Amino acid sequence: QWYQRRVRAMRVNFFRHNDPNQCVRMAKCSYGGCFAVNNIGTVYCWGQNQIPRLECPYPIPMEDLYGWDIHDFAPGRHHHVIVADKSSISMGKVTKGELGMGPNVKSSSQLDKMKTVEGIPMLKCAVGIGHTLLLADDSTTDAKAKIEGLDVNYD
Repeated sequence: QWYQRRVRAMRVNFFRHNDPNQCVRMAKCSYGGCFAVNNIGTVYCWGQNQIPRLECPYPIPMEDLYGWDIHDFAPGRHHHVIVADKSSISMGKVTKGELGMGPNVKSSSQLDKMKTVEGIPMLKCAVGIGHTLLLADDSTTDAKAKIEGLDVNYD
């Protein structure tokens, strides 16, 4: 059955600049949080998130990501994944190793490289409850060899 939902629009004046470098080139939302990347690569986050250090009512820059060339990012309810340069970065609280830092790492409040896929160029990423999806670029022989060498567990 269809019913009306109340939608609350919010105007974020923070990103209104005459400088083209400060314009937003990518924005994504998740459960309780919003993320935006401007033209010079600064990542901003705001909202009510499950990760305390990302909880803020107005856009704040994520200083841990200064200097990275952000290609894609996927915010989730409990964990976030960022594809940048030739590394993938993650943080959050998980149960089955979705952070890509090994099966025994269950949480990380700091951004950290995903050691299991280090050096593999990624194109896109997505997260969900209990999983992380990374789309790899296998156009080079070096990347193909690294992908083939991954320890895949089908449990």
